[in-house]
Formats: sequence, C-alpha cells, structure tokens
Amino acid sequence: MSDNTFELLDLFDSDVKPYDTAVARKQRKPRSIYGDQLICLAALMGMSVWQSGWRALVICIGSVLVCIIADIVFCRMTKKTYNPKDLSTIAAGLCIALMMPASVHYGIVAGGALLAIAVKHIFGGKDNYIFNPTCVAIAFLIICYPNDMLSYPAAGSKPELWGDAGVQLVSGIESYLLKLGTAPTVNYENFMLGNFAGPMGTTHILIIAVCGICLMFRRSLSPLVMLCGLGSYCALTALFPVFSNIGDTLMLELSAGYLLFGFVFLAADPQTMPATAAGKIVYGLVIGIVGCLFRHFGKVEGSFIFVLLIANALSLHLDEACAYIGARIKQAAGYLHENMGRYEALRDSAENERRPKLTDTMEIIVPPTNYNMPPIDNKVTKINRRKSNIVTRYVDNLRIRRKKEMLIRKKQVRDEENDYMNSMRRMMSRKKTPAQKPSEKKTVIGHIIKQPQKRSQQKNNKQGQ
Repeated sequence: MSDNTFELLDLFDSDVKPYDTAVARKQRKPRSIYGDQLICLAALMGMSVWQSGWRALVICIGSVLVCIIADIVFCRMTKKTYNPKDLSTIAAGLCIALMMPASVHYGIVAGGALLAIAVKHIFGGKDNYIFNPTCVAIAFLIICYPNDMLSYPAAGSKPELWGDAGVQLVSGIESYLLKLGTAPTVNYENFMLGNFAGPMGTTHILIIAVCGICLMFRRSLSPLVMLCGLGSYCALTALFPVFSNIGDTLMLELSAGYLLFGFVFLAADPQTMPATAAGKIVYGLVIGIVGCLFRHFGKVEGSFIFVLLIANALSLHLDEACAYIGARIKQAAGYLHENMGRYEALRDSAENERRPKLTDTMEIIVPPTNYNMPPIDNKVTKINRRKSNIVTRYVDNLRIRRKKEMLIRKKQVRDEENDYMNSMRRMMSRKKTPAQKPSEKKTVIGHIIKQPQKRSQQKNNKQGQ
C-alpha cells in the first residue's frame, strides 16, 4: 500500500483535531461569512423587487425588522446581552423573505420570522442551535399554510402593495414535476433570468450560481458540501430522468423549489455543518441522495427543507462516526500491509516440508566398494518422526519467543536492581577521612645540634668504664 493511501486515510483519524489542520486555519469567522451572504442576498432582493414590485421590498424589510426586534426581546428574556454585530439574524430574515412568494400575507411573514428567532433562542442562542432556524420556520409555514406558501404570482405580474395581491396565482415547477410528471415549456433564457413562477429569491438561477461561486472563492461556502451534494443529486437525476432529454431534466430539477438556493445559503451554515472534511463529505452526500429520493418518491412540495432538517440532526454525530470508521479502515489497511503474503509464505513452507530431505537424523548406508560381492539392497532408512503441524509449530515458536522475551525482561530488571544497590553501597561506604596532621620537618640546625650531644654522651660512657 502506498503512502498516498495513508495520507487519504489520515482524513478519518480521530486523534487529529479539525482546527489543527491547515484547511481549518483558513476558515473564516462566522461574522464575515454572514456578511458575504448578506451581499449576495441583497443582490437577489434587488432582482425580486425589479420583477415582483414594491411588495417584495416590504416583505424583505418587514422580515428583517421582526427578526431584529424578536432577537432583542428574547435576549432580554434570557438575560443575555444583545449583540448588534450579529449578522446571522439579518441573514435569517432575508432568507425567510426570499423563500416566500410575493403574494404572501404580511402576517405570515412576521410569524415565520418570529418563529425562526424563537427556535434560535430555545436551543441556547447563537452557536448552540441544532436545526437551521430558517428551515424550521419555512417547514412550519408550508405545513400550516400550504396554499399561501406554494401558490405564486404568474411570471411578469406585480402584486399590489397593500391588501390582497390582486394577481392570478399559479403552481410552481415543482408541483408540475410531482403531480403531473411534466413541466411548462420555458426556454433557457427565462430559466436563467428567473422569468417563471416561484418564490421571490429562488428563481434567479444565474445569480444564485454566481453567488455560490463567489462564496466558495471567499471561503464562506464549503466546496465539499456544495460539490458532493449537487454532484450526488445530479448523478441520481441523470440515472433516473423525468424526460428523455437529460439537460432539460437537470435544468428543471435545479430551478424547482428551494434546491439551489438551499445548497448555497442554508446547507453550508457554519453553525449546523460538521467540522471535519470527512463529515462534510458525508453531510453533502446525505443531502443530495435523500433530497433526490424525497422529490422523486415523496410527492411533497418544498421537500428540500425537510431534507436539510434531517441532515442537521445527523450532523451532530457525523464527525464521531467518520472518525470511528476511518480509524477502523486505517487499522485494517495497516494489518493488510504488514501481513500481505503471509499465507503464501506458510503454504510454500508447508510444501517444502512435504518433500523428502536428507537430515542429520537419517541413517545413510554407503554402497560397498567391492563389486564382486553379491548385490545388497541399499535403501535409505528414515526415522519414524511425527510430522508437526504448521499451526503447532507456529504456536511453539510463539511460546519460545515469549519465553525469551520474559527472560530478557527479567535480566533487565535484575541488572537495574543490581545497579541501584551498587550505587547505594557506594554512597553509604563513602565517608570523610580525617585530615592528617602535617609532618614535622627536621631542620638542618636541629640536626647539627643533636649530633654533638650524642658524641659527648658516648665519650662520657667510655670514660666511666
């Protein structure tokens, strides 16, 4: 196995923290991410106002104001400090407004914005919520008010500013795909410019695509989630197309409902997205595959919102699951790398043992040198030795190796104990010796004085005798 394989498997290593990698150090702060999203959402709001009239502008402004006021109120209720620099509240308000039709009642807009901020604070406020507040609000409104949320003004019509919309309401492309299995004929230019019935901000395919590319280059959008999700969805759609023409099928699938808008602005939310690269890949695949299945077999409009909620619930454990599976895969790959060819070696050794060999334990009879003698039956006599099994021999070798290791370990412990005891004996036996007194040196004068005394004593002794 090559080193590149282990580098790929290192993505799943549970010991590596995601914020210690080079990719994680390049991630931007949530405030700057939401700031880039607001610029893109402002462009979509401008296109919505140009196509749907001033009612679209009132819906967007009203949704943002309700979100800000609700955030201030909930912060005071929970005894928290309101942060005016928190741009996630403004981004959520704009997303809620752009995912609604231009003919929706203002009360529904205010209720959806209030519900989104309530869900945000129920889970603990910023950096703590599990589900995307915008998805929760839109899913609730689709269930409670399906006629108001899934009926759109006809292309080119502008609803009135106050009161009822006063325009003809039609179904969107997703409704045609689910109920009739077909869609109205719309050319590619109208698809790119958003000249068809749908939510205010989700029909501008060209602008949304440009915003997605810009956000990826600005590192405000995870390319792993975007590419894996859209890639898996388009692959399944191409395998099971609604029409014979795969290009028309892909265009209709991407422009219908909240699919492309959700991938760019909702799926890659930094608060609900996994942290590791492997988790992001699995997260995108789950959104793409489950979203395609829901649309083709669920027969429910706005199904992409419910798919995002399911993916948000799974994202809590995707990092741990990917780390666990990756560690097991890496362990299995290492085991195969170390033991590759072990079976072939054992088989070859078994075959070699079956062949007859001349060993020291065999008795060899040398043929006689006298050829005039009668012939002798020269045969190699073998000792009846019981053949050892491969498994038994392997177990015996393992026992011998373990015994040797145990003896070596005991010897090391014994040597360490002896070294310790010798060092202690040296320390105990080391005593301070008393200082020796300096020896008295005989001077030359003393020697000269003492010599005459001895000689005089000898003379006196002789005289006395």
